[in-house]
Amino acid sequence: MSILFVLPEFPKYSETFVIDQIVGLLDRGFDVRILAISRGPVPAPGDVVATRGLMDRATFIFDHAASASTGRQILLQRLRQVLPGLLRGRVRRALSVRRYGHSAKTLALAGAARRLNQPLKAHAIVAHFGPTGVLAANLRALGLLEGPIFTVFHGYDLSQHSVLARHAGDYQRLFASGERMLPISTCWGLRLEALGCAPDKIHVHRMGVDLDSFRFVPPTAGAPAQGRTLRVVTVARLVEKKGVLYLCQAIARLAQRQILVELEVIGDGPLQAGLERFVAEQALGEHIVIRGRRDKAYVQSALGRADVFALPSVTAADGDQEGIPVSLMEAMASGVPCLSTVHSGIPELIDDGRSGWLVPERDVDALADKLARIQRGDYDLAAIAQCARTTVETHFNQSRLHDQLAAQLT
Repeated sequence: MSILFVLPEFPKYSETFVIDQIVGLLDRGFDVRILAISRGPVPAPGDVVATRGLMDRATFIFDHAASASTGRQILLQRLRQVLPGLLRGRVRRALSVRRYGHSAKTLALAGAARRLNQPLKAHAIVAHFGPTGVLAANLRALGLLEGPIFTVFHGYDLSQHSVLARHAGDYQRLFASGERMLPISTCWGLRLEALGCAPDKIHVHRMGVDLDSFRFVPPTAGAPAQGRTLRVVTVARLVEKKGVLYLCQAIARLAQRQILVELEVIGDGPLQAGLERFVAEQALGEHIVIRGRRDKAYVQSALGRADVFALPSVTAADGDQEGIPVSLMEAMASGVPCLSTVHSGIPELIDDGRSGWLVPERDVDALADKLARIQRGDYDLAAIAQCARTTVETHFNQSRLHDQLAAQLT
């Protein structure tokens, strides 16, 4: 059975859940192919993309990575590739904004019409992110794809104001023509209904983690209360919705109260320089260290040293929200108690007080108070860690989720 993944970019290592899903279906005997709008970075030797030959399974509409260019540069690069194909009627039709909406404006549809000499046929088409599902539906309408379309909705595609405004009409057409919408949380399933998608087309399909990659090591009962510094770690792209600034502010308040706590921030992004300035200006160098991006081995080592994993996600000013962060699942699978926020689908992962802790978004005092209580020894960390591991094993087990996806697609 053939499955075609339609993706914005491949490979994209900040979206390892897509790569994991592709490998999982290959392991289950499916013939998986990939159609990506843009080509991502060259895989490193030994990387799973290289070892499994995934680049040989991929077709790229454009050979440059959109993430490495500005919007204007992207359009100019795409225009150069589209112009030679304008003699073909299908390429010209693909430029109709009235008929095909935003995917015509971005030239992705016209680029595909020029790139594909014959339709790509599959028993199932999996499009990750709403706008990519729109593209897949338009490609099928143009006669360039054949097969039922399953669109996976993750987060920004159902929350970011500009995306919702840009794709208002596109989404209605996708809801009408697409076979199945696969939101990664119940929260997003309800959002799809509110936007007008028929409930019988919506099926929640969660992302998960490979439990074999995360050895469960429960915390030692009461250890942080033995006069030892509480070790907090966060792993996140340093953008607004991850809420790392509020976590740093909470650590600053604990330092003022002379509570023994240290925070290690792993990740990079546009807010990194500002966070480093905050640490320097507040003289928090003994309490907060910002590592930048680190590899998977380092992250797993950091989780092994941590008493608490914190990710205080927030709704960004532009409306952007999380799905259910995989980093929380990884920490919970590893036996590290998690502190997060009442945000998007996170309460579907963390049961406050049982499998971790949740505080309101942007509530620095609540973050600080919760960390202070953890440091003081007010909670049975071993029991919370065990409950968290059970939650991941039961509902976010990647292997089971791949089996469920395979069953849906057949």
